[in-house]
Amino acid sequence: MPTSADSKKDGSSRVAFEMESLRQPLVRASIKKRRAGVDTIPLPCERGKSRTDRCSTAETKFSRFWNLMQKWKFLLYPAFAAILVILFQTATTIRFEKEIASGSIAVTKYSSINSQDDLKEISSDLKSLCFPGQEKKCKCLDPMQPGGREGKLHWLKAVQENKDAASSSEHEDADVVFYGDSITEGWKGTSYGFPNGRKDNNLAVYNSLFSLEDGGKYKGLTLGISGDRSVDLLWRLQNGELNDHLNPKVFWLLVGTNDMGNSWCSPEATTIGILRVVEEIRARKPGITIVINAIFPRSFMKNGHVLKKHLGPPGRYSPPLWPAIQAINSQLKEYSDSHEDIEFFDSNDLFFKDDKQLKLNQHLMYDFLHPSSVGYKLW
Repeated sequence: MPTSADSKKDGSSRVAFEMESLRQPLVRASIKKRRAGVDTIPLPCERGKSRTDRCSTAETKFSRFWNLMQKWKFLLYPAFAAILVILFQTATTIRFEKEIASGSIAVTKYSSINSQDDLKEISSDLKSLCFPGQEKKCKCLDPMQPGGREGKLHWLKAVQENKDAASSSEHEDADVVFYGDSITEGWKGTSYGFPNGRKDNNLAVYNSLFSLEDGGKYKGLTLGISGDRSVDLLWRLQNGELNDHLNPKVFWLLVGTNDMGNSWCSPEATTIGILRVVEEIRARKPGITIVINAIFPRSFMKNGHVLKKHLGPPGRYSPPLWPAIQAINSQLKEYSDSHEDIEFFDSNDLFFKDDKQLKLNQHLMYDFLHPSSVGYKLW
């Protein structure tokens, strides 16, 4: 005959069996949800209240976010990993390109150059004419020799106009003569001597500064031609644009951006080309002050970022030039500091949006290469 103890034992077993029967479906459902990527861990809430009252708004939002993360984790985790890889590669690439830009010219002591012969000796050790990675697009010429674009009629027209201006008695008493490329020619509002609509307002700015008749403090002469490299400018100096009539107080030089941006010359070849022009002026006009203007920042990106690559079609990849430009400007400043008749002028900070110097200000540099009229005025 069963005792009371046996009855209690059977009752406990029955309750345990019923609880296990109720728990098993919940466990299976929980496992199924976990396999589907749904987190079933509840947030700690106060007991004795409904869930709406128990959980705060922040907890509810976090719960939804956490459940969403668990549901899509198989897609989100690889995405996060890819973002980290991209950021790492970008940082590594920028550092690598800075090292490429400065590596070849950092070891060269341009400050010791005092003649064309000194420069020729350095150029004989030039490792490469071409910008690293751009050998297929490279059209760089010997930076020690005059180049010129004699087959281009529009260029020859502009050269002749410059020669006429340089030979005119009107400019014999000029205070400053500007030599350079499209940035220099842009002062006149022209390209190859033809009016350029985007540069219409530049001439008024120039006249207000370098025309005595229009209230300027100095008398200037602008001898720039669009697209010119240092070798093209050297040709012009040797063929009529640096004549006996020109004896200003200052020769102002800005050239070099097309050496890299168009012909894809190496930073070292670009530096040698610029100094070759300077030494030509020094040899033919001794004692006259020469101002070397720092090469302006430029960008191939639509947002004006100076450290990002321009990833175009195959064969059209364009690396950022800003690290190379910075390295060249540093060497030009060192060279200028060691010569009494040479000054270095750097206003590049003006063209950036902020102190980080990553993006150019389109209001001051409309195509991220040429200054606007406001940019010219600030320059």
